[in-house]
Amino acid sequence: MLTHPNRTRGIRRWVIVAGTLPLVWWCISLAAGALGIGYDAIGEVVTTWNITTAAGLVILIPAAFFYVSGSFELASPDSFRHGRWYATVGLTLTMVFYLLMILSSFVTIVSDSVRRDPNSWSPELSSLEQLTVAAPYAAFLIPTVAALAFLWRRHHS
Repeated sequence: MLTHPNRTRGIRRWVIVAGTLPLVWWCISLAAGALGIGYDAIGEVVTTWNITTAAGLVILIPAAFFYVSGSFELASPDSFRHGRWYATVGLTLTMVFYLLMILSSFVTIVSDSVRRDPNSWSPELSSLEQLTVAAPYAAFLIPTVAALAFLWRRHHS
């Protein structure tokens, strides 16, 4: 069982940072959209990030509950195992969101053009713009997988 406080603090930090990435990214993209930053260049991409992340809150809010609860449990040697499982569930849900966003972009790129609803809120994106939408989520997979690996790595006292 893990008892070293500095080690636990490092694990907790990894879990919190990896888990909050999509929410921080959403806040940044909301601010960019509201302020019109780069709207001529990537406005439709920012709009897509905002819409898809808002819909993804169905996954991200429970994920946040689990990884935050888990990170608090990691502080105590008595509840470390429970915390590790809670954090794992939260980070896994976060990764599911990332994978859905990446898969959605790639399906849109490779699929035949589908008749769109003319009143759709989501913009029609080019292949390059779809890759741009998927890029941050693909990048966020790296620290999330690293946090899970760090969380489950065998610890020697």
